[in-house]
Amino acid sequence: MQEAESTSLRRPERFYGWIIVAVASVVSLSGVAFYNPVLGVFVRPFEEEFGWSRLTVSLVITVGNFAGALFAPAVGAILDRRGARFLSGAGMTVMVICLFALALTPSLWWFYVFFGIGRATAVGVIDLAVAVAVANWFIRRRGIAMGLATLGNRAGMALLPLLAQIMIVWWNWRAAWVALGIFVLIAGVGPSFRFLRRRPEDMGLLPDGDSVEVASRSARSATGIETSWSVSDATRTRAFWLITLATSSVFLVSGGINLHQMAHLQDQGLSSTVAVGVVAAFAVFGGLGGLLAGVLQHRIGSRWTFALSLAASAGGLVILIHADNIALAYIYGAWYGLFFGVVATMMAVIYADYFGRMALGRIRGVVAPINIVFNALGPPLAGWAFDVSGSYAVAFWAFTVLYLLAVLWVFLAGPPRQREGIV
Repeated sequence: MQEAESTSLRRPERFYGWIIVAVASVVSLSGVAFYNPVLGVFVRPFEEEFGWSRLTVSLVITVGNFAGALFAPAVGAILDRRGARFLSGAGMTVMVICLFALALTPSLWWFYVFFGIGRATAVGVIDLAVAVAVANWFIRRRGIAMGLATLGNRAGMALLPLLAQIMIVWWNWRAAWVALGIFVLIAGVGPSFRFLRRRPEDMGLLPDGDSVEVASRSARSATGIETSWSVSDATRTRAFWLITLATSSVFLVSGGINLHQMAHLQDQGLSSTVAVGVVAAFAVFGGLGGLLAGVLQHRIGSRWTFALSLAASAGGLVILIHADNIALAYIYGAWYGLFFGVVATMMAVIYADYFGRMALGRIRGVVAPINIVFNALGPPLAGWAFDVSGSYAVAFWAFTVLYLLAVLWVFLAGPPRQREGIV
């Protein structure tokens, strides 16, 4: 019997959760093709060829986000029932089609249709699928697992804008969209269909890699058994709405910063090459921030990790506002990237830590439309501020204040009182 248990413990399946993390990281990387830093690379080429203002380009984010918000609740429910496998694979396929179509852009309406669809898929399907898939496979190691998964997102922030910029310099912006489409086709579609699974229980496992067959009382205690909240009970708590207000504020700020940071740095007198390098530094340090989040979350908990990283991110925006030389620009990229990486990871972790896994897709399906709508507001607000004043300073100072308010909201959002399984 003891030998059988030892053999069971060595089964490759016990490590499947880490395969989920690796695939989620690659999928998250591919989803960056429709993130604001990538679109930011195209702002000036569109301005030069079509005469589109920065507000005009920014509004496509709003269009895509509103579309994504419409079907996010249904996506959350499907994730709870069926898992992320089909949704992620199908979503990646849609994104590939849209990227190839963008290479043929003849007019503004074409750009809005295909970027809007791709953006809606990225924020309404892929982001949700990645967060729920990883959270479902881990409890006590959730912070580390989510931090590793977000490495792909941060790597995408570094690599995909750089890839697009290289293609624009060597060929043109149309070739850049084609290159992005090929990348997503190779990296995103196959792994999603092949590897993603709903929960460890579906494979006879427990979260964190413990086998059901050998799960003694002490092993279960070490793993931790989460209390699961229903959607209706979770949304009745004060913590749910305070955390949602905080995460929505982050989505608004990140939407504006991620799209306009490169243009702002160029307006400050830095070259496009330096600006892309700063964005790459932001992304690289963001990956380190994801790992730091796992360490901090284990030591001081989700709430305090989230609050402290929000405060530090506010300081990063102050640096950005004054970044008029290469040194200060790279300090911004490193500082803000590191702490925003912590913020991004904690936004994916804290709902699972507070409300459990069993209805996480549906709970995130309630939160996602709110987050997505706020994210849609950031780019046009910053673009409008620039068009009116000729500077991003007013918008970026407002974003800094919003981060500080989010610190207060997280501080007030203590973990809700646990209840019995009620899903």
